[in-house]
Amino acid sequence: MQFHHLSHIDLDGYGCQLVTQEFFKDNATIFFYNANYGKEVQARIEQIIQNIKANPSDKEVWVLISDLNLTLSECEWLTEVILDLNLSGYKVSYELMDHHKSGQECADKYQWYQLDTKRCATKIVYETLLERYHKPKVEWLEAMVRMINSIDLWLENGDNFEFGKVAMRLIVECKELNRFMFDDEDRIYKLTLLREAAKFLAKERGHILLDNAILELKKKYFKGSLESDTLDNLISSYQVDLLTQKSEICSVYYQEGIAKYRGLLSYSIGNISVLANLFLKRNPHFDFFIDVSAKGNVSLRANNVCDVSLIAKKCFNGGGHFNASGGKIEDFKESFVYGDIKACITDIFY
Repeated sequence: MQFHHLSHIDLDGYGCQLVTQEFFKDNATIFFYNANYGKEVQARIEQIIQNIKANPSDKEVWVLISDLNLTLSECEWLTEVILDLNLSGYKVSYELMDHHKSGQECADKYQWYQLDTKRCATKIVYETLLERYHKPKVEWLEAMVRMINSIDLWLENGDNFEFGKVAMRLIVECKELNRFMFDDEDRIYKLTLLREAAKFLAKERGHILLDNAILELKKKYFKGSLESDTLDNLISSYQVDLLTQKSEICSVYYQEGIAKYRGLLSYSIGNISVLANLFLKRNPHFDFFIDVSAKGNVSLRANNVCDVSLIAKKCFNGGGHFNASGGKIEDFKESFVYGDIKACITDIFY
C-alpha cells in the first residue's frame, strides 16, 4: 500500500502521524505532509496528488487527512481530483479524521469526512485503525494517545494532563529546523522527540523529568551532549550538513559583468548570520548565501568574495555591507514550496 498522510502542525497533528507511523512501518510506503490552516492545506494536497502521479503503482493508495478541517469548496475540489485519478487508472481511497466543530457542514455532506468532537484527532486515528486492522495495542502508544487527548481537549482531570502541557510546548517550541526548508528532517525530528518523551510517561513526576530533559534530548539529536557545545552551535553545524547535502538543488547564480557568483538559497530560515558564515567557510566553492523570508524579505551574507551590498541594491532595492546586506522582493507571492522561491530568485538574477 502507498500511504499519504497530511496532518496539522501541533501536538495533535504530529500525534496522528506518530500513530500511523507505528501502524504502517512494516507494510506500507509512507509519505508524510504537514500544514497549517489556510492556503497551505490545498498546497499540500496538490503536493500529494503530484507525488501519487510521480510514484505510479498498481498497489492501492490511501490518502488520510487528520486534525485539519476543510472548507466545502476544498472538499468538492478534493472529491473531483481523486475521481479524476481513479478514472485514469489509479486506485485511490481517501478520508478525513478530525474533531473541529467548524467542519460539521462538510461532515454532513461527505461520507469520507469523519468528524468526532469528543475525541482529539490522534485518538480518532488510533481507535479507528485499531478497530480496522485488529492489531495488538502498543502500551507506550496507548499512553501517548490518552495524554494527547487530555491536553488537546483540555481535560484537566484526564490522563497525564500536566505531562501534556510539557509535550505541547515541546512541539510548539520545536523550531530548530525550518519545515519549509527541511520538511522531512523537521518532521522526523519532532516525531523522534515525541518517541523519546513517551519514555517518561510511566515514570513518577514524568512531566517534570521530561521538562528537565528537553535540552539534553535536543542536544543529543543534533549530535552533541549537555557539555559538548551550545544548542545554537550544534543546530548550525547540523543545518550546514543538511544544506551541504542539498547544495546542488539549492544553488543559484548571479552574474556581474564577467564575474559569475554561486550562491546557496534557503527559504524562511531567518537569523542566518551564524549559519551562513559557517556554511561558506565549510563550502568555499560558494560565494554567497541568500535567505528569503515568508514575506519576501531577503538576507544576504558573503565571506569576502563578492559584494552582496551590490546584489541587494540592484535586485532587491536594499543595501548594507560588503558581507552582510538585505532587501525585499517586490510583489512577492507567498509559497509553501521551495521550488517556487528558487524560480523567483532565478528570474530576478537573470
